[in-house]
Amino acid sequence: MNNKFSVLLASAAIATGTIATLATAPAHAATCAVSNVTLGGMTANDCKGSFGGNDTGGGTLLNDLKNGLFNIGANATWDLIGKSDEGPVDITAANGSTTGTWSLTQAIADSGLSTFAISLKAANSYSVYLFQDVDFSVTGLEGIFNTIGVSTNNKGKAQALSHASLFKATYVTIPEPVKSVPEPATVASLGFLTVGALRGLKKKSLVRG
Repeated sequence: MNNKFSVLLASAAIATGTIATLATAPAHAATCAVSNVTLGGMTANDCKGSFGGNDTGGGTLLNDLKNGLFNIGANATWDLIGKSDEGPVDITAANGSTTGTWSLTQAIADSGLSTFAISLKAANSYSVYLFQDVDFSVTGLEGIFNTIGVSTNNKGKAQALSHASLFKATYVTIPEPVKSVPEPATVASLGFLTVGALRGLKKKSLVRG
């Protein structure tokens, strides 16, 4: 009797979709921490999130970066240069894991310091992590990530990484104001006027004398 009752309950659950609902843990927003993503043992300088939706495609993250999501200077502009789930890739990551390694396929800049951001997408949320003035000769190209600051289930456990995206910051040189230089003809005219004025003053002084 009990077995029959259990079978009836299971059948009803399948018919109403209850089992499917229970099997899928809902995603919850999380709060990022700079220690969630490291590069060569160095933590991120700053982070924002988590935010709902997509970080790329129809998402607004690139525009948010351009509009000053991180305070890195008014003359900075941003570009999306790679994703871990699309080729050719500039960034690789352990997609499908809650923690693991990520790496750059090459240094973002051939020389000097680089500023970039990495966004982690998990479930229906993403967080973005800033690395500023990085010297790849010191840090190397590999780091570690944890999606606990991106999305968690109803038990508080991190959701698996969908993909990581790489954004590069470029500082635009603002030209200095150009000082106006008098045209040669203008300079010559000023010279003649000055000479003429001096001659007039000399004549006046002779007359008075």
